[in-house]
Amino acid sequence: MNLGIEDESQEFKESLGQLDKGLKSLTAMLNKHGRAIVYFGVTDAGNICGLDIGKDTLMDIRNRIRDKVEPRIYADINQMSDENDKKFIKVSAIGSDIPYSFDGRYYVRNVSADEHASNDILRKMLSTSDADIIRQKPSPIQDLNFQSFFAILSGCGIHPKDSEEFFGNYGMLNRDGKYNINALLLSDHNEISIKVITFDGKDKSVMSQRTDYGNKCLLTAMSDVLEYFKTINTVNVNLNDAHRKETPLFDYASFREAWVNACLHNDWNNAIPPSIYVFDDRIEIVSYGGLPFSLSKEGFYNGTSVPVNKSLLIIFMAAKYAEQSGHGIPTIVEKYGRNVFSFDDGMVKVTLPLAFERVEVKARKQRLLQKHGLSANQKKIYDYLALNPQSSLQLAAESTGISLSGVKKICARLQELDLLERSGSKRDGLWIIK
Repeated sequence: MNLGIEDESQEFKESLGQLDKGLKSLTAMLNKHGRAIVYFGVTDAGNICGLDIGKDTLMDIRNRIRDKVEPRIYADINQMSDENDKKFIKVSAIGSDIPYSFDGRYYVRNVSADEHASNDILRKMLSTSDADIIRQKPSPIQDLNFQSFFAILSGCGIHPKDSEEFFGNYGMLNRDGKYNINALLLSDHNEISIKVITFDGKDKSVMSQRTDYGNKCLLTAMSDVLEYFKTINTVNVNLNDAHRKETPLFDYASFREAWVNACLHNDWNNAIPPSIYVFDDRIEIVSYGGLPFSLSKEGFYNGTSVPVNKSLLIIFMAAKYAEQSGHGIPTIVEKYGRNVFSFDDGMVKVTLPLAFERVEVKARKQRLLQKHGLSANQKKIYDYLALNPQSSLQLAAESTGISLSGVKKICARLQELDLLERSGSKRDGLWIIK
């Protein structure tokens, strides 16, 4: 039995050891013609060589497709046999929600080869898909200018033109030829307010600074925020043991990935911009809309790329703020772990802990201590409990050289001044510096 030849809608793989390559071909063929068939257990010449198929094999293939192919497809997976009872598997799918990606990367079929999709090819694929909501929604303002956007593209070696063809190629027009939400976001003047808010302390009770970076081209606003956080990312130098150790306030690469992702994957359809909150001990980057329906958390952590705003992705790629590789989330996970991500109430929040206290935080605390006129021993206990919140009073006394009775009186006084708080039991509680 011979199944013919490999072409732009049919691929052969001899074994399931080539499953990933076969699924890559599946997405490449869908991107080219919207239909695809991959056979496993078939030689390159189209002859059946057969497979050992277990009771979970078909489900394993289905799960692999679910985890690696985005947007989600619902493939037909069937076990088949030839006239000699040699078993093989047929995986077939159809879809028009292009571009489809495998493991965060995009491919297109060329004869019988799977080629990496260039930015130009991606733009053409996206132009045939209507699933991109912000591309079809018209901008409430149609008198738009794009001087900043054009300057950014020119700096990347792209020569923009104030023409319908250019705006159409970059997904800035809807099907009626009107400027869409993409165009509004990239225009020189808009009503999109992007804020960085700094709070005194570890909650939102006292706001100390609020800076608006919006009301201009999204790429410019995004870049301004990145530059600001680059300036505050100071380095702590430790020369202990004659070894110089430099520790940045936070990992800038992780911050950049979190912020660019927040701007790219935000639910701009509802016109709620992403925000950044700075606390004494952390930075929170918040975007709205949550995870795409077809993207699992596991796929998210592994870097599976599911562009919520597909045409905006092409623009970010052209401006060199994003790539197809899907390495952004794994970069953050590798540095900080998965726990820095939270998904609540339609939001994605990335919380990056700060490695040490900022200079302005130390100064504010020092002013507070001076304001309350703390004695040297009171300040000594205050500083000790700030660094050792789980310490017992006995241990605090031994570590500071102050009597136990003296430590008790000092803690009571600090609590009266609302500078110190006890949380939990005497045995398992914590001292909280306020």
